[in-house]
Amino acid sequence: MTTTDPRPSDYRRFVAGTDEGDQQLKPRSELTATELMREVGSVLRMSEAEAAQLGDLPDDPDDDQTMIINMGPQHPSTHGVLRLMLELRGETVLRCKPIIGYLHTGMEKTGEQLAYMQGGTNVTRMDYLSPIANELAFAMATEQLLGIDEDIPDRAVWIRMLMSEMSRMASHLLFMATNGMDLGAVSMMIYGWREREEVLRFFQEVTGLRMNHNYVRPGGVAADLPAS
Repeated sequence: MTTTDPRPSDYRRFVAGTDEGDQQLKPRSELTATELMREVGSVLRMSEAEAAQLGDLPDDPDDDQTMIINMGPQHPSTHGVLRLMLELRGETVLRCKPIIGYLHTGMEKTGEQLAYMQGGTNVTRMDYLSPIANELAFAMATEQLLGIDEDIPDRAVWIRMLMSEMSRMASHLLFMATNGMDLGAVSMMIYGWREREEVLRFFQEVTGLRMNHNYVRPGGVAADLPAS
């Protein structure tokens, strides 16, 4: 009797394409003693020598008693930057492997397909609480690569400085507001949000957007300041 595999024909290729190599949390049965010791040391913030001094590593549970799952990348207090790979036995966490590197969400790879003038739309989203600073860093790097960094109009330089400083103020106000609320000072959140809103209103007047402006561009800025 023959059976038909219900999975798509490219299933194996799909699995291979999503394999993250050394970042994966492999079953204990596939780990060497050295790899498991290194993993224990990294989770406990110990050196390999200190981890080895803990004594015998725990016995391997049966594979059919555990499962490895993803927790994240998700939003605990920041945005999509934390991913944990967990080995569970029922509701007991046997192992936890934190994996970092999700902040830019592939923006470097996306940038490979963009022209210089399109890059601002990408980098402004890397830290949307202080987007102008990212735009400025990208624009200045691009200008140096093109050899035009000495040709930027003085007015554009000063506008960039003004916008960057206001972006920094908005970012700090958000930090102070949320930090105050974390400490139990709810009024700090109200006041901080209120003052930050004034900066965002100004940004909207100048750039047309409250956040992710794409205002600072290679060669200068997208537009002059409004007359009033």
